[in-house]
Amino acid sequence: MMSEIPYNNRMIFVGECIDNIDPMGLGRIRAILKTENVNDREKSVTDTVGVIEKWTSRDPFVVRPLLPVFINTSPKNGEFVHLMYSNSDDKSNKDKFYISGVFSSLTNLNNEPYESAVSNSNLGSRNKQQKQLRNPNTGIEFESSNKGVYSKPDDISIDGRGSADIVVKDNTVLLRAGKFNGSPTPNVYPVGNNNRSFIQLSKFNKKTVYGDPEKLYKFKYRHKPIKILVEYNVINPDNNSNAYTGGIYIYTLTPSERNGSESFGLTTNVEDSKNLYQKFDFLALTVNDLTRLINEIINGVSERLVPDLSNITTSVKPLGPFRLRGGGNSIFPIYFRPQPSLYNKLASETSQTNEKLFIYNLMSGVKSIPSDLTPGYGLIYDESKRGDVPFTPEKNEIIPEKEVLLNNTASIMGGDYVYLLSHKSNKTSTGKINISDTLYGIEEYTLSDEIEPKTSSTVRGEELVELLNLMVQFVIGHVHPYHGMVPDSTSTNGVTADKLLSELRNANQKILNKYIRIN
Repeated sequence: MMSEIPYNNRMIFVGECIDNIDPMGLGRIRAILKTENVNDREKSVTDTVGVIEKWTSRDPFVVRPLLPVFINTSPKNGEFVHLMYSNSDDKSNKDKFYISGVFSSLTNLNNEPYESAVSNSNLGSRNKQQKQLRNPNTGIEFESSNKGVYSKPDDISIDGRGSADIVVKDNTVLLRAGKFNGSPTPNVYPVGNNNRSFIQLSKFNKKTVYGDPEKLYKFKYRHKPIKILVEYNVINPDNNSNAYTGGIYIYTLTPSERNGSESFGLTTNVEDSKNLYQKFDFLALTVNDLTRLINEIINGVSERLVPDLSNITTSVKPLGPFRLRGGGNSIFPIYFRPQPSLYNKLASETSQTNEKLFIYNLMSGVKSIPSDLTPGYGLIYDESKRGDVPFTPEKNEIIPEKEVLLNNTASIMGGDYVYLLSHKSNKTSTGKINISDTLYGIEEYTLSDEIEPKTSSTVRGEELVELLNLMVQFVIGHVHPYHGMVPDSTSTNGVTADKLLSELRNANQKILNKYIRIN
């Protein structure tokens, strides 16, 4: 007996269903109280009521449903029920009622014993709690595979014990069967089934209207990772004697997401992927000689040649012969630029005017080709020394759409197989479908043995019209080589007999839909 509420003040009592097979079909059950000692009464059922007196006026355990008989929600044997008595002091009288009890989780709707059902009540305070289906803050299902299986809190639903339910939303009614895969398993998130069988009735407040297709072009660039980086640096850009010292560096780059030709530029940081391949030191070069040297080396890299440095009159000290390894492998794309430390002096407030002027003049003369639009830096994409990334124009067809305010209703039915049956129709070759003994539902064997062979595939209308147009065109445009001979295989409007025969052969798959069947 529960101690939290004084017994005499209780209105609703806790019970357990022990028998739900009402011979009258009125939804009555036989139930026992779980909150008081009813050993004697239970014993009387076993010893005296028996088969003969069960469900009679002498059976003290018969309880009527409180809900109208039009709504059948009878519990299964062993499940929790709420019991109410017109006179709580006399629980043996006939005026007692029940409401089907609570469940600890939606995953237990198929069958939940009394001991588990009380988990969320005072009686089950020591029971292990069931898994939550939704985040309590967002209302979103914890498992994406469970999304849409159960009705949302703001909607109204009638749930079956398995995978069937009826959901009533603001402007939609859903009737579903097979909404999740497999059988319900206690405390296991169900996996939604996109191939469920369903009927949907909806009212929409708008309709999407599509316009004529529009052709648009976009460019698909053939970007590649930069393989070779050439950088030049001057350690004394502020000297006034036109004698500049520094180095020219050739790096191979380890592939990374920063090294692509689509984003590489003057200031791209690739210090962690640079591998020094060759270095050229120069000493006391004029700006003109330095410009020529940098261009010679850039061109030498792009042509895999040892740069001809004989026309450089000032001392040039390469670290060795310039030969790129892997002669058969592509060395492109190549990128050249001043070292960031040199380039950054152009924007530095501490740099002298003569420094900035020298860097500007130097970069103005450094080009891979005379027509280079980005002097001082740039891309050499391939052997042609092009400085841009090639692209291919791609044509796309865009269908414009807009939403129109409209009271628009829709009836939708779906399933792996859809059968449209009329009681008054029959397939001449196989006879009328016999669906006797199916008032409570059609079983799968009836579909396979009776309905499937006595129904026909539906026809796809547009595809049928397409075939008929082809046939008409061939008939209208056909010609005969001579009177009395068969027509030519090609009509005057270009329709060939081979094309027509091919479409006829494909008609079983293209025109007929064997998954939507009618009698």
